[in-house]
Amino acid sequence: MTTVTHVALVDDHRLFREGLATILSAVPTIRVVAHGERPSDVLDSPEAAAIDVLLLDVELDGPPARTTIATVRRRHPRISVVVLTMHRDAVLRRALLDAGAVDFVTKDVPSRELVDRIVRATRASASPVTFPVDLVTDARAGSPLSDRELEVLRLVAAARSNAEIAAELGLAVGTVKRHVYNVYRKLDVGTRVAAITAATRLGLLA
Repeated sequence: MTTVTHVALVDDHRLFREGLATILSAVPTIRVVAHGERPSDVLDSPEAAAIDVLLLDVELDGPPARTTIATVRRRHPRISVVVLTMHRDAVLRRALLDAGAVDFVTKDVPSRELVDRIVRATRASASPVTFPVDLVTDARAGSPLSDRELEVLRLVAAARSNAEIAAELGLAVGTVKRHVYNVYRKLDVGTRVAAITAATRLGLLA
């Protein structure tokens, strides 16, 4: 008997979501059982019990993706979460895999490869995964940044200059510059705007 993988899609772009559902539904071994723009649209639906693989976009309204992933793994441990995103971001990839996703796939992959990775996701290790409470309740859990770097980053996001940040935190300007440099390095970015964008995707500014 051929095994059928039951898939749910979460993406806030309806046209993309419906198009992908049509593509996947043409594959005999895949059945799309639900799709919606928010995780709750599928996880609170009657079809939730049938879901094997959840395809999850990163930039959605509500909690950061890694908080959603940790919550899904805790509440629905039989569901394998596959991140499907437009972002090629090594820091984001590591954070979401650490949160419990079984794969991180970019939206430019060929449909044949996506199908293969969906099927492979159902074969991922079923070993129990435990999460600290703050990973579910606090998007900063597992942050690649130190507390001081987060303080500096929040002030950067508030459009403060290095001198203003130094005055507010009681630091030397050179120390602030070093913290900003470390933020860039850890988030793999080169500008303040890129740092804020990357931190937002990781939920560090929530």
